[in-house]
Amino acid sequence: MASNNDNLPAYQEKQPFTDITAPRSGSITGPVQTCSIRDNQVNYLTIVRDSTKSYHLALTVDPTPLYRIELTSPSKVGDIQIFSASDRGLPAIAAARLLPLTKSKGQPVATICTYSPTLPDALWRPVTRTTSFSFPKYQSDIPVVSVPGRAATPRPLTWKTGGTVEPFFELWWDNPLPLVPASGFQKDQRGLEYKFATFARKTGEGEDNLLEIRRGGGLDFELSVILELFIILHFNNVELI
Repeated sequence: MASNNDNLPAYQEKQPFTDITAPRSGSITGPVQTCSIRDNQVNYLTIVRDSTKSYHLALTVDPTPLYRIELTSPSKVGDIQIFSASDRGLPAIAAARLLPLTKSKGQPVATICTYSPTLPDALWRPVTRTTSFSFPKYQSDIPVVSVPGRAATPRPLTWKTGGTVEPFFELWWDNPLPLVPASGFQKDQRGLEYKFATFARKTGEGEDNLLEIRRGGGLDFELSVILELFIILHFNNVELI
């Protein structure tokens, strides 16, 4: 008669447990790092005056100039031009052209280009100026990367100047943020997550011309902020010190 043990597997020494699954990451994105405008992270930069017509931009944590801003005589390229600070032989990477002020509402006071402004087919976008309670506001459609990895799309943003925000300039997102339902959105009750840039002018010794700008919006957005800031300074008759 066969033993019941005849059908049992051969005896083996117990082996230590080995996890053969892939290493786990602390995030579903794995090693890929992303930054979204919805993260509400900001960069801090200083605008340093080199002369009455020339400035440079640097991070507050590193004084190395990143970009040069030149206020030039009217030219085919523009009245305000941004250059790379690392190579003076390169043409302007962004520029703004100032236009005469008019009494007509909705007429642009400037146009800006954030990609190859020296090319004949460069795209120029208008910046308009309105007056609210005697304080001017500046509005434009700025290309913003709303979702990491996607192309930038134009979004309406408005600068507030004067009044309760003095001596600051503030840039606000006008419509509901991405993936925020339009129902219930009230423009006059927006929180700070809708503020995408703040500029504080230097008013005395020991201070900086300090620019706080939302991270994740893309280079076109950041260059637009800088150009529009100098457009506002021009039309508000403000000179940085």
